[in-house]
Amino acid sequence: MKKREIPIIAFKCKKCGRIHYPFHDRCLTCLSRDFEKIHPQGNAKLLTFSAIFNLPWGFDQRFLIIGIAEFENKVKVMGQIKADSIDELQTGMTVLPTWEPVRVKDGENIYGVKFEPIK
Repeated sequence: MKKREIPIIAFKCKKCGRIHYPFHDRCLTCLSRDFEKIHPQGNAKLLTFSAIFNLPWGFDQRFLIIGIAEFENKVKVMGQIKADSIDELQTGMTVLPTWEPVRVKDGENIYGVKFEPIK
């Protein structure tokens, strides 16, 4: 499978520097409305993770492992983690971000962020 660029846009407040993802109308720190668009860059560090065993209808998996990771430019994103068990994961580990199908709905791929642990 060909690696696709991650089409996520975060927003950095021009006044105080806080990074928002997803978009907020005003900065949650200083209430400014002046933002610059930034994209996640580089690999990411896993901040937290969890397994979900009670999935909504339409998922073929028995469970999902999801996590929040922080990219090198401080953008934080939630995504699925490619692991068979949470026993393989540690907070602080480096994960490789990819943009690929996360599920199929009505016969079409739904794309999202997946993180692959780098061992």
